[in-house]
Amino acid sequence: MVYIKAARDIETNLDFIIRSGVGLLTEGMSKAKKFTPSTPFSNYNEKNEYFNAANNICQFSLWKLERYDLCEIYYAVLLTVIKEYERGNNTNFNKGMVYANLGVSQVAQGKIDEGFANILKAHIEDEPYHRTDPSKSVFKLPLYSQFEDRTKDFILKHSELYQKEESKIVDKAFIDRLVSSLETDSRILFISVVEKIRRNLEINNDKDNRFTRLQIFLCLQDLCLSIESALKTKNNLSGTLKPLLDNLFSTSSGRNRTWKILFDNNYGFTTSNNPPAFENNLKEIQKIGDHKARRLLICCAVRNFSSHNLDVGNDYVFKNIEVIFDNILSAIFFLHDFGCI
Repeated sequence: MVYIKAARDIETNLDFIIRSGVGLLTEGMSKAKKFTPSTPFSNYNEKNEYFNAANNICQFSLWKLERYDLCEIYYAVLLTVIKEYERGNNTNFNKGMVYANLGVSQVAQGKIDEGFANILKAHIEDEPYHRTDPSKSVFKLPLYSQFEDRTKDFILKHSELYQKEESKIVDKAFIDRLVSSLETDSRILFISVVEKIRRNLEINNDKDNRFTRLQIFLCLQDLCLSIESALKTKNNLSGTLKPLLDNLFSTSSGRNRTWKILFDNNYGFTTSNNPPAFENNLKEIQKIGDHKARRLLICCAVRNFSSHNLDVGNDYVFKNIEVIFDNILSAIFFLHDFGCI
């Protein structure tokens, strides 16, 4: 019985925090100036005035204790209350900070898909502000950047292959420039996919299992697709990875393309109809001496195979999964260095 009482005490205390927040939020909304999304307040801070008191309750209690699971519940309730008030009173509020706090609390728990979706919603809500002042972007908020920095540190850790093969220094400033160069959708996709890879590698290292293998493999496919997306957006092109590379490294491009001959001659290794063929093709690609050709061939091989196959029983592939990941990241670094993304 003592444990039931302890659990009920948790519920009662959380309910008290939520009710207090809803009360302050309702009061703030009733006193707020009329907000029109098409003509937002000139003072950025004004958009959050209705929400600040309710936000502080969570920030100085649940958030301070890093109870992000309870923070998620808190902000989800507040978001629902705001939307109901908007509908009932035919009015609007800027919900950028609400979406941002909800999204970050979800990312902190590993709820990557839900979290980054809400962070993107925050970015959309605040578009009139960060369009003219990039410092107002949700990506600049310490609330968000602390978690993106964790992912960037993971990327930096896996940059050793590129640094060794290219005799180049990849530091945090390089990663910052790479991420900042991506337009919003590509940035969200890239960071969220790498974060999911980070988390699933940790899970699989604890105990190898087929479900987590599948998550990792699907993420690697998404990482390859994020390269395609970034190349198309940055260069206003269409097509899949191979035609995009053909275009960007054509003889008239002016870019170094000495690797491209080897890439083209070995492109057949990127087509695998079954897991044994995929394993054999990866082994053949790994033998290629040109680093640039090898990395991009691995990207294409993973992209092509994972688009039609979900088999994760190949032990060779998963014993080398971090090598594959490092090669795909190295391809991204290379394409960034050459101004393609």
